[in-house]
Amino acid sequence: MGILNRKKEFFKEQFRFINLKEDFYKYDFRPKYFDLSKKFAVKKLLNSLPKKSIAYLGSGDFHYISYFLIGDLPIKPLLILFDNHFDMNEAWEGILTCGSWVRSCIEEDLIRGVLIVGANKEYIDTGDVLYSFVDYIEDGNKILDLDTIRKIKGMPVYVSVDKDVLKEEIVKTSWDQGNMELDSLINWLKFINVYGKVLGVDICGEPEYNPIMDFVNPQINIANKKVNKKICNIFLN
Repeated sequence: MGILNRKKEFFKEQFRFINLKEDFYKYDFRPKYFDLSKKFAVKKLLNSLPKKSIAYLGSGDFHYISYFLIGDLPIKPLLILFDNHFDMNEAWEGILTCGSWVRSCIEEDLIRGVLIVGANKEYIDTGDVLYSFVDYIEDGNKILDLDTIRKIKGMPVYVSVDKDVLKEEIVKTSWDQGNMELDSLINWLKFINVYGKVLGVDICGEPEYNPIMDFVNPQINIANKKVNKKICNIFLN
């Protein structure tokens, strides 16, 4: 199948929800770090996935999986990341991390641009020239401006949501969190879904599994599931 036909067929596909969290230990994925010499395991995982997916990654420790999901797309996307962190740290050679995957996407030309919404400006490395390639909106609760609308409209887009961008009152994660309201995030995603050409979505930010805490305070798990459902419904309906 030619490239153009592959792209046309891709856009005809409907989104399907997949819980990748269940596959991580099957394919020997570890939290926070990935040894790039084990890419064969990633290929097996990617080959088992639907063409268009909303991928649930569980903990933010596995956010590096986004790098592989983006690299497997037939069209180079604009990455729109909702995260309290930029995930642009430098990693050791041959290692991919949950804090470096966006950097790898830029350096390897996997994306046509990146818009990061809601990240804490304290994490900006002013001495790192790569940050000049990033469009950044600090306050995700603000109404979208015309410039942002123009950047998204008609563009192939990949959406990655780390729930640590949200206020702690809404949901609790394993990392320090931002101040985005859930309604603001949902409005952003609805806009992107209407005006952008969404190629894929992933969600992470689940707190570390703790059966005792689940028993003592089940609301943490319930709140996370509610947020996941609201995000998924935007792209599945």
